[in-house]
Amino acid sequence: MSQENPEASMPQSDSKAQRLGFVDNLAATAKHVSSSVNSHGGQIRKEDYWSILLVPLTSVGLLIAVLSAGWARMAVSTLALAALLYYILARIGVMRGLTERQAVLVWHIIMATFLMGITFAFVYLEAVNHFR
Repeated sequence: MSQENPEASMPQSDSKAQRLGFVDNLAATAKHVSSSVNSHGGQIRKEDYWSILLVPLTSVGLLIAVLSAGWARMAVSTLALAALLYYILARIGVMRGLTERQAVLVWHIIMATFLMGITFAFVYLEAVNHFR
């Protein structure tokens, strides 16, 4: 990929592709991401293997947290949060290779995901307190 034109590898935009309906847009995006992962997903730095291993370990840790009580739940949840934070921060440098517009879009996706996680936690806690 050329360093002079980082947008050279981006798909050409046409007005029809930009005006897809909600479901068609989701399907087209899933297909594009799947294709990208299949073609570039195996290109992983040696340093990233540890953070990749943290994802399933975090899932197991969260399962243990659900089954635990008291301080054990808080400790396991905190470790899971730290592992996920490390996973994100280990990959945040990829944004340097993006155009300014792409970087802003990725930043908005990261912030929306963070806010969705907080909202989910509040809804979950409210549901647990309501049905207990």
